Amino acid sequence: MNETYVTVSGNVVGDPVVRATRANVPFVTFRVASNVRRVDVKTGEYIDAGTNFVNVTAFRALGVNLSNSLKKGEPVIVYGRMRINQWVNGDRSGTTVEIDAYNVGHDLNRGQTQFLKVAKPQINQNDRMADPEVQDAADQLDRDAAMSDGTFHDEDDPDDEALPVSFSGPAVGGIDVAAADTDAYESVGASGR
Repeated sequence: MNETYVTVSGNVVGDPVVRATRANVPFVTFRVASNVRRVDVKTGEYIDAGTNFVNVTAFRALGVNLSNSLKKGEPVIVYGRMRINQWVNGDRSGTTVEIDAYNVGHDLNRGQTQFLKVAKPQINQNDRMADPEVQDAADQLDRDAAMSDGTFHDEDDPDDEALPVSFSGPAVGGIDVAAADTDAYESVGASGR
């Protein structure tokens, strides 16, 4: 089946809504209003010819980052796979246009924005677990647990099976594993507090 990919420019109609699939995959939905502008041949000026409303869905990290970045009224550019859905609800019926977003960004023709790289996207940026120091400490604990049980698992790849870890000698990366100071792990993420 042929896929249709589109790029839509417009304004966010309402704040993005965060949801999750049955498999607990986070996603965000929001609407974009895109005004069609045409030149009036009599006056030579641009006029609004109509507004198209598009439902946008973004999954996983893109969705989480959008929920923390977009607000109602902001200009955006959305690129993704388009779907046309026809629906019936009692006596009412209609057609909706949906985009499964692959890329979304602010429309920089209409303003400025600032990029903030995050280690792990968090839905609630005010959550104390979203602190980068806490995330680094949690990652270190995960790595330590994988090393202690003799397996390694890539948590970013859900299809990855745990692999056995073997050491060719007593030192890993110049550190003697047997003589490692476990008290050093207690202070991870505690600096400056």
